Amino acid sequence: MTESVGGRNPALSRVRRLARDRAFRRREGTYLVEGPTLVGEALAAGLGVDLVLVPADAAPSEVVAAAEGSAVPCRLVDDALFDGLTTTRSSQPALAVVERHDVPVADLPVGGVVVVLAELADPGNAGTLVRSAEAFGASGMVFAGGVDPYNPKCVRATAGSLFRLPFAVIEGEDAVGQALERLEASGRHCWGSVAEGGVAPTEVPDDRSVALLLGNEPHGLSEAVVGRCAGLVTVATTGVGESLNVAVAGSVLLYALATR
Repeated sequence: MTESVGGRNPALSRVRRLARDRAFRRREGTYLVEGPTLVGEALAAGLGVDLVLVPADAAPSEVVAAAEGSAVPCRLVDDALFDGLTTTRSSQPALAVVERHDVPVADLPVGGVVVVLAELADPGNAGTLVRSAEAFGASGMVFAGGVDPYNPKCVRATAGSLFRLPFAVIEGEDAVGQALERLEASGRHCWGSVAEGGVAPTEVPDDRSVALLLGNEPHGLSEAVVGRCAGLVTVATTGVGESLNVAVAGSVLLYALATR
């Protein structure tokens, strides 16, 4: 059912905090999805969508119909109020509050490549890698420290892949070490991505599940993490640039592993 909400409605305060406060998202167990395309994809993916908000005078009819078809409450918000809810410069005429859907590492699908984002800091890079992981058939992802996958910028950069690709989140002290332990316990062979000194992706064995670790943008993987990996892999380059952006390097590696 579609109803109107006023400026003092608690739902609007909740949306503002979900957009900006990582700790609040964790406590609430929900996050914010912005834009009619992504809201529609979240509904189509069968996620736990708690609420959909649309501007009263410019409500996208397809989003309203999809929300009503999924029995999700849809609320009309005055256009001026709605503009203050979004995190983008140009207002997106649909928002949704969605329940978190990360899973334990042990519940990630067996087989294929699991991508581990080891303390990545940039939500745009992280979101791009989620998108690449789905495109090249990865079986799942692990966010080990660093960026919050539910950050609105990260969610937008995934272009909907976050709704379909299984992923785990590990936070707290030594998140990457915890990820390694859990992945090894589940029978995965952990390979670290390094700028130089690793083997070509074609040399990574394909007879067991592989976890591909991608390191923090400025520093890469720590020496301690590199020392714990079963092997190291490198993207060979021919130009004079110092190194590839982590989202580019990770995407190239995922393609190479998928086609080896």
